[in-house]
Amino acid sequence: MNFSNFNLARYFTGVFAVIGTWPNWERYFDLTRNGLKASFAALALALPPLYLIAYVVGQERARLLDTDFVAPSLIPFLAIAVIFMLSFSMIALIITMVFDKPDRFRPWVITRHWTVLLLSLIVAALFGLTQISPLPIAAANGAAFAAYMGLLAIDIRLAQKVVGLKWGAAILVGCVVIAIGLSLVVLGVDQINS
Repeated sequence: MNFSNFNLARYFTGVFAVIGTWPNWERYFDLTRNGLKASFAALALALPPLYLIAYVVGQERARLLDTDFVAPSLIPFLAIAVIFMLSFSMIALIITMVFDKPDRFRPWVITRHWTVLLLSLIVAALFGLTQISPLPIAAANGAAFAAYMGLLAIDIRLAQKVVGLKWGAAILVGCVVIAIGLSLVVLGVDQINS
């Protein structure tokens, strides 16, 4: 796999271009097969920030419940996170087949993966700041909620702009993507806790 085009600043600018109204958003992304592979690497880069978020949330939960803090187990966390993140690719494949837009699969997956990385880095930075500054955990929790709801809006926008779906279909697709992802996370956490 060639990572010579692995330019974070360009890809993160592309995220703003594709969810905004910027023309020619495609020029910020490598939409080739190598670009798809690199986007999965970007998804893997989102795992440490997501673990930091889970760690700080667990720490705060233990403090509020006045119990001993136990760090999230790495293997179950990785299993849940990987299933959650890879579920989008399967959903995107099915949706592009249903709407007869197979050529839009690769750009959709690439732009979504880079978006997830950017959102996870921003939210993890805020959770990290709660550990080293007086930033309250409520602010980081608010940012996490905003990022999650923002991902719904972004999924709708990507379905509309990248896949080319009409407004109603894009809303339905965005809601389905988020609902399936959240269901997988809840089921995974439930399995760990049982």
